Formats: sequence, structure tokens, C-alpha cells
Amino acid sequence: MKNSQEMWAGPVRCNDKKLRQLIRENSIVRKLRTGEYYLSPGNPIYYVAYVASGVTSHYMFSANGREKVLYRLGTGWFFSEGIFYNENGSIEVATRYAIAEEETTLWLIDREHFVKLLENRQFVEAILHSTVEKCTILRYEIESLTFDSTSDRLKKLLLSCVDSGRLNDGGWYDLCVAWTHQSIAAVMGINRVTVSRFITELKSEGFLRTVNGSIQISKTYFDLLGE
Repeated sequence: MKNSQEMWAGPVRCNDKKLRQLIRENSIVRKLRTGEYYLSPGNPIYYVAYVASGVTSHYMFSANGREKVLYRLGTGWFFSEGIFYNENGSIEVATRYAIAEEETTLWLIDREHFVKLLENRQFVEAILHSTVEKCTILRYEIESLTFDSTSDRLKKLLLSCVDSGRLNDGGWYDLCVAWTHQSIAAVMGINRVTVSRFITELKSEGFLRTVNGSIQISKTYFDLLGE
């Protein structure tokens, strides 16, 4: 079964052993407890962050207080990687929240060491790859919001988390993420009541069932839609 770090791990080239050693030698360590905030809107950002272990969640709130998760970043992802590209050297400030979803270790790179690391081709390629991958995630999210119904978006989210190695009662897959209605609402940018309604509809459809509060996905639907 995949754990959360495997589920949200960064690109393979960003987890290269030599690259990690290079980053560690040019960074300081920041350890975060589960639920601890690393950034909140308005905080100055002094470091490019590399997730050495653990999982971080990056989200924002709308004017009416609705939470929207932009992405979850596990081992091997960079974030705040654009803060040193401004021409006047001004300090960037955070526009969203970054919180540790579990015990997390960040390697933090200041401006001096970041400029030094830019002389290393492997580091530059890793930074670019991480940035492009995150842009791709956001592009898919925009396309999904534009063209898919809420029900289809929920199906895609749940299917992406199926643990195909854990089949129950001959026809129901566990998920590798312990979703709650609130966490689903945050990812999809809708309210919890709406999530509950669609969960009920998908149960009636036979797409999913809940066992002791945990969501399981129909093998029939996974074989049809999930591959």
C-alpha cells in the first residue's frame, strides 16, 4: 500500500541521491510538526524550500471563507522557487498557506546558496522540472473546473487514490489517502455539504461504499474508468 509520501512524492529527478546531497550541503534544516504552519499569507519568504521528507499542503481561502487546496507536495518537491528572480532584490511575501500534513523536514536555501546552486546543471534542471510539473497540475485543475461536472471531478480524485493492491470482498478497493468530507471539499473548492451529497449519489450509483467511515471504490468502475 502506498503511504502519503509516496502518493505525493515529487518528480524522480528531484529525488536523485546526488542532488539531495548537494541541496543538503547548501541549506539549513527546518522540522515541522504535523499541523504546523510554515507560511501564512503576508509572511516574508526568505528561502526556497525543498521537501526532504513528509508532506506539505498549500492552500488559500476565498472571500467567503471557502478553502481551496492548490496542491500537496511530498518528498522531492521545491516550493517558493521563484522568490529570488525579481530584479530589485525585494523580499517576496506569501499569498497562501503552507502547512505540514505530517512530520516534515524542509531544507531551506537562502539567496546566496541558491545563486551558487544555479551554477549546477542538475540543480537547475530539477528546479525547472518541479516548477513545470506544478504548473501542469494547476493546468489540469483549471481544465477540470472548466469542463468537468462536480461529480466527474470527485470520481477522478478518488480514482487517482485507489490502492489496487488492496481488494476487499472481491470487488472494493481501499484508498491510499484517508479522505474526509472536509478534506475533499478543500481540494475541490466546494463546501462539505455538497461533498456529502455527491458521496451519497455515488453510493447509490454503485461507484463507492463506506466501511467504518472509510471510502472504498468499486472494482468494476475502477477497471472501467481508472486505467
